[in-house]
Amino acid sequence: MTPRLLVALLLLSAALVVAACTTSPSRTDSSGPASSGLAGDVSRFFSIEEIGLGPEGFVMLLNYTDQPASLESIRLCQAEGCVKLPRFEVAAGTVAYVTVGDGAGLDRVAMTGADLTLTPDDGEVAILRPGSGTEAADVRAYLEWGSTPHSLSAAAVDAGLWQEGSYAPTAPNATRLYKTDANLWVFDTE
Repeated sequence: MTPRLLVALLLLSAALVVAACTTSPSRTDSSGPASSGLAGDVSRFFSIEEIGLGPEGFVMLLNYTDQPASLESIRLCQAEGCVKLPRFEVAAGTVAYVTVGDGAGLDRVAMTGADLTLTPDDGEVAILRPGSGTEAADVRAYLEWGSTPHSLSAAAVDAGLWQEGSYAPTAPNATRLYKTDANLWVFDTE
């Protein structure tokens, strides 16, 4: 075998390995996400973009991928426990809301009456993969505000999603927390 042919075969083999490792997640259908590629864990497709604070609060989740995904079985968790999300298709690059109240005035509400505590002065929210654990391997996104630590802080730090001792600033009269274009968390007041 000539050196040129050997190099060509090695390059072709490397290209096939890279292609096999970078497959796109499959689209979802009525039975839920496909089980191949990343689609087996669509909890990785979502980020927390905004938190509405107070008794009519909400969590805004962004599907930041180029694939549609269902929220089905993903969990939003706090110290008090977890809320298992329903089947709700979120188009690529769009948001869905999980609300504590009735979701009035919001589009793309996936769930109302969620058992979450979204007080203005202090709290946390984590996206956890489907299942029952709250370890670092289960945490997909995390935000804490007002103080630190919270129940899931250590798991988020261990997962590389949060810095130890960090928290988003807030105030007792804050109405929402949101990310700026610089990926910093800020708050609005009444």
